[in-house]
Amino acid sequence: MKKYLTLKNLGWLLTAIVTFMLGMSGLSKIFGADEAVANFTAMNLLPYMALVGVMEVAGVIALCIPRTSIYGAVLLSSVMSGAVAVHIAMFGGVGLFMPIFLGAAAWTAHCLRTYTK
Repeated sequence: MKKYLTLKNLGWLLTAIVTFMLGMSGLSKIFGADEAVANFTAMNLLPYMALVGVMEVAGVIALCIPRTSIYGAVLLSSVMSGAVAVHIAMFGGVGLFMPIFLGAAAWTAHCLRTYTK
């Protein structure tokens, strides 16, 4: 009987969650969704919005490819640590859970997919 609930499959599930969440976030920043524009304008970071979106999408693509998943994990955790820094500096630490979760989930997904059988 074949096992479907394995650590490697859990890694792929986490990859799918991170891909969906950060992929949609990155695309909304690239295409200039109203909410993203309002948020980046409030933080006075509007010129960097498209760059952050491209970095998120590139990280998601790299995370999905097994050979480059470590680069995707590094890129996504770097973007998310920048988000944590901005949330601490500008918002007093409000809304820290999601960037910390997504950065940790990217690394966990990479490690589960790469280092388990």
